[in-house]
Amino acid sequence: MSLTGVSTGARTAPFRGPAARLLARSLSGAGGPLRRIALWSVLEAGPALASGWALAAALDRGFLAGEPGTGLLWIGLLATLYVVRALAERALFDPLAACVEPMRDALVTAVVDATLSRAVRGAGAYDAAGVSRMTSQVDTVRLVVGALLRTARPLTVTLIATLVGLAALAPVLAAVVAVPLAAALIAFAVSMRSVIRRRRAAVVAEEDVAASTGAVLGAGRDIAALGAVALACGTTGRSARASARASVAVAWAAAARVPIVLLGGQLPLLLVLLAGPTLVEEGTVSAGEVVGASLYVTGSLVPALQLLTGTVAGLWGQLQVVLERLAAATEPCEEPASGTVRGDAPSGYRIDVDHLTFAYGPHAEPVVRDVRLSVPEGDHLVIVGASGVGKSTLAGLLAGLERPSGGRILLGGRPVADLGTRERPAAVALLPQEAYVFRGTLRDNLRYLAPDADPAAVAASIAAMGLGPVVERLGGVDAVLEDPAAELSSGERQLVAAARTWLSDAPVVLLDEATCHLDMRSEAVVEAAFAARPGTLVVIAHRLASALRGRRVLLLDGTRAVCGTHTELLAAEPGYAALVGHWDGTAPPAGRPDASAVPGE
Repeated sequence: MSLTGVSTGARTAPFRGPAARLLARSLSGAGGPLRRIALWSVLEAGPALASGWALAAALDRGFLAGEPGTGLLWIGLLATLYVVRALAERALFDPLAACVEPMRDALVTAVVDATLSRAVRGAGAYDAAGVSRMTSQVDTVRLVVGALLRTARPLTVTLIATLVGLAALAPVLAAVVAVPLAAALIAFAVSMRSVIRRRRAAVVAEEDVAASTGAVLGAGRDIAALGAVALACGTTGRSARASARASVAVAWAAAARVPIVLLGGQLPLLLVLLAGPTLVEEGTVSAGEVVGASLYVTGSLVPALQLLTGTVAGLWGQLQVVLERLAAATEPCEEPASGTVRGDAPSGYRIDVDHLTFAYGPHAEPVVRDVRLSVPEGDHLVIVGASGVGKSTLAGLLAGLERPSGGRILLGGRPVADLGTRERPAAVALLPQEAYVFRGTLRDNLRYLAPDADPAAVAASIAAMGLGPVVERLGGVDAVLEDPAAELSSGERQLVAAARTWLSDAPVVLLDEATCHLDMRSEAVVEAAFAARPGTLVVIAHRLASALRGRRVLLLDGTRAVCGTHTELLAAEPGYAALVGHWDGTAPPAGRPDASAVPGE
């Protein structure tokens, strides 16, 4: 089974290829915190290294030798090591947070980039499972990495320190412990293959639940209209039951931890206790060393094995599987094949629309129907029409965000659909109604589409959009926006997004009601700035003034598209005259309205 082109039959080798690269990218910049973690881990390992040795010395040199004071000193030394470990554990929280918390931003960025890239390229259907990746799976990676750093790290340090301490205390007893421990670790490694395989199936089943549920929710109106509620419920129900079965299978596979702990932890303790008296009688080891070795096993080895086969095994398997899924979903993939050789640049930026039709489903009524249009380079076209007539849909088609149901759109003689993922945003910039301003400096927001823009260019974009008062209020272009939605009004966010687009190199700009939150004066400033900017400007009109400012106007009325100047359409198209009257607040006169009856700018 596979979802969205991601194979589920990946090998169980830990973190190879894309998964390793994704993990490395998400932890980039964490070198300093990781070094601090390693330093504190050395101090944290003190009790595991010295516990058996200190107890043996307390017995052999103190209590059994008739020197209780000496014995208490050794016990006090061990207690001091535990205090040091507690302080080290407390100091670990800050570097752990510095490693883990930035992972979410890095992973979400990778998932969003890949999902939008596939959507823009039109490489396949909408990936509803991407919601699962961006929410549960990204948070899973972040939380699991944090949990592993808190558990697997001290576990590894504890195992190494315990074996080193035991070998230094009594090499013979260390050999008795090492043989069953090695067998247990081998059995654990073998069992992990089954655990990871079943956990992978559980993650895929979870994605399937998200995909099937997303598809049903997205088609809710059609499902109700066709009476297919039972079928839709059956589809999502099967996905949910498969996910439940996969989770149960993971639990059964994890049950192998019990015999592994018995083999690697309890059996060595039994062997130490059985061999101890004989070895003491022979003078090979002392009584204190037998007790110390028993402490190493019961106090460090057994808890470490329980943690390894329980919490750490589950977290490790979960991390590997989820990283594989995220890595496969975020790896760059090839552009879809087309009739145009990939890499051919458009010859100029003239837009030609030929018999363009678009519907949101094979049986749905077209939203855009048989539109024919030519927009020469440098033109200023305004698209008007009643609400819901398809203006924004046409803007999305011109930007290449939607694929036509029929006809085609050429940009410089090349189909927009054939432009590569990187070529398209460089050629066409779409500024939507809802402006997005991200957390960061104002300068970074403005230079998002032009990262190499110099300070003079940034200042020019601010001046062109009339953004100066906002910049001054925030404290300059290097002011950090912690919560843009709270710090900027809707209109101010639109100005920032407009300045960002104005600063880009895109020769074609589409404004899809991008000034709807601005007053008429600010709207005029923005549209005038884009009109003066070199290139082609297409505006989805929000107010009458936009149509008056354009060189040409395209009227969409749901059945046809008519293009001309404002005066030509006002004289020849009653629908346009009615729309102007609606905008202007006056009823159109009977018959053909007179252009002089419409107020100018």
